[in-house]
Amino acid sequence: MEGYPKQVTLKNGQVVELRPILDADEARLLKFFSSLPPESTQFLKHDVRDPEVVKRFIRKSEPDAIFAILAVTTEGEVVGDATLHMSQYGWRRRVGEVRGVVAAEYRKQRLATALVHELVEHASLRGLKKLEAQILDSQAGALKVFERMGFREEARLKQHATDLLGNVHDVLILTSNVDELWEGMEDMISAMDIARSKVM
Repeated sequence: MEGYPKQVTLKNGQVVELRPILDADEARLLKFFSSLPPESTQFLKHDVRDPEVVKRFIRKSEPDAIFAILAVTTEGEVVGDATLHMSQYGWRRRVGEVRGVVAAEYRKQRLATALVHELVEHASLRGLKKLEAQILDSQAGALKVFERMGFREEARLKQHATDLLGNVHDVLILTSNVDELWEGMEDMISAMDIARSKVM
């Protein structure tokens, strides 16, 4: 895809590559999901530790429906995944849903911000007007990250979700207008070092 891969320098100085997902990423993506601690996966909508789930996800990923970006180390290890889910038809065709997860050791390194920035850029190019993210009320860290990016709580679904341990949670629906989000993230991203990698 044009414009990729890109390199981003994290707060700790480490450089990782951002690029769209490929069919060849199936094994490394499954390894990434399997390495996540239980507290990171129990809130996800699908059992990402299941090889069949990962296989179907990769097959469904394409820029018009599910735009998926990976963060990959120089050693080829996946350390972050972010997706933008879009509807081509119907009443949600101007709205995209943002999802993502980052390896525990790469949190608070601005990697999540860099990944979401790529999704916002794609949303803007696709003509989307609004983005939403759904999280549970217990995900305080995720809430802070999204609020820092410009998302705000628009709705709360009371006792709408049950985690893998059987605990009931409220679902928070966070939203932001794409144009406002883009402007705010451009200010944030200016402090980061993101550049297109040279393709040999």
